[in-house]
Amino acid sequence: MIKQTVINAGLCHALAEARHGDAIVLCDANMPIPAGCRVIDLSLMRGVPTLLQTLRAVLSDLVAERYEVFDLMPQYNPQMQQAIRALVPQLPGGTIGKAELTALMPRARAVVRTGDLGSCCTMVLYSASGMDKYVERFDCRFEEH
Repeated sequence: MIKQTVINAGLCHALAEARHGDAIVLCDANMPIPAGCRVIDLSLMRGVPTLLQTLRAVLSDLVAERYEVFDLMPQYNPQMQQAIRALVPQLPGGTIGKAELTALMPRARAVVRTGDLGSCCTMVLYSASGMDKYVERFDCRFEEH
């Protein structure tokens, strides 16, 4: 057994393969995923795991330099956008439209399907360089509960 946060084999592999600028898409259970994507389905049941649980786990192992939320999130789920901002204030954030997101998914290192059924709970993380200065700058550590 590995001694890391993420123990899902497929997700561990995708995070280990991520290089500078690679995209990791975290999406809700309702998001249509185009054919040909590398899908890692973490959904267990309605609402499990949530986008925020998945985000915390992924960022405990991945150095991300920025993120984009689905551009409908601010309108339809502003609480989620605020929760993401509060969780990762050190990361620059932006938005991504549906057409751009759909085009990005097949090229992403992974599309991670969560069990979240909240409105517009989809986002993209972009991997940072593994250089120490980036690891320190974008470090995301979370208190264990």
